[in-house]
Amino acid sequence: MSKTLLVLNPMAGHGAALKIFPQVQSTLRQAGQAFQVAETRAPLHAVQIAREAPAQGYNRIVAIGGDGIAHEVVNGLMSASAEGETIALGIIPLGTGNDFIKSLPPALSPGETRDDWRLAIPRIVGGKTALVDVGKITADSLAPGQPHPHYFLNGADVGFGARVAKAVRNVPVTGLAAYLLAIMQVLADYNLPRIKLTLDDGEVIELNTTLTAITNGRCFGSSFWLTPRAQIDDGVFDILIAKALGRAGILQIIPQLMKGAHLEHPAVIYRHARKVILESSTAMIIEADGELPFLQPKRLEIEILPKRLRVMI
Repeated sequence: MSKTLLVLNPMAGHGAALKIFPQVQSTLRQAGQAFQVAETRAPLHAVQIAREAPAQGYNRIVAIGGDGIAHEVVNGLMSASAEGETIALGIIPLGTGNDFIKSLPPALSPGETRDDWRLAIPRIVGGKTALVDVGKITADSLAPGQPHPHYFLNGADVGFGARVAKAVRNVPVTGLAAYLLAIMQVLADYNLPRIKLTLDDGEVIELNTTLTAITNGRCFGSSFWLTPRAQIDDGVFDILIAKALGRAGILQIIPQLMKGAHLEHPAVIYRHARKVILESSTAMIIEADGELPFLQPKRLEIEILPKRLRVMI
């Protein structure tokens, strides 16, 4: 018999998740679902909740909020399973970006969305699951309290995207508007980190980069399809490397990113790998699923764990 735990981030979507949650509960109950609720009280609380859930008899856990709550839950589940197969994760999107859910089977294409939380209900009640990949990061410098090794669902990046992920936390709106405002803020003051990437086939790429993303999913920042061909169950990362671009170049490529039409751009390098070593002589800003779990790291090992996470589809 299934036992389901709903994990709510009441701050997701600037409080929208808390306002809509009564409707979510009512809809699930009308669909015949029984569940218990855990509400997060602080950052990283969902890691602890998810880590303890399997031992408490739960075989289904539903993250309610944005990519941040799903990110925390996955870190807890991977810890609980010792990197083996996890219990089933469901996602009801009520956050700012809602990116990873777009890559759940069947994956969406540029322009498509799953932001309406009602569309997630059939996945929660249907009982169908699949195993998908998880990213694992081992870093030389972690922010206080962050789990290590660190896991992610959607992707990690250094450069412009990470700075936008940091800036968007202080933007008072959600969705695409939030990320566009954050982009404008970052454009006013940004630099191009110099990085060294070592891919698992031995290829080494060293450059000043506007953005380098190591991804499992397809979409970032609500509407930017950085790696539109990525599959979350193929056992490899899709890696997007953007060479140095000025402000004008960034503004010109943004519409292409929103359409997933940038892969042939002369500034773009695209690769696949199972493991990536990311290094820099200076401290980097790194985001993972929109979170900032690292404290001025200079070296990260990022590897894919094939088909570890069970998800509701």
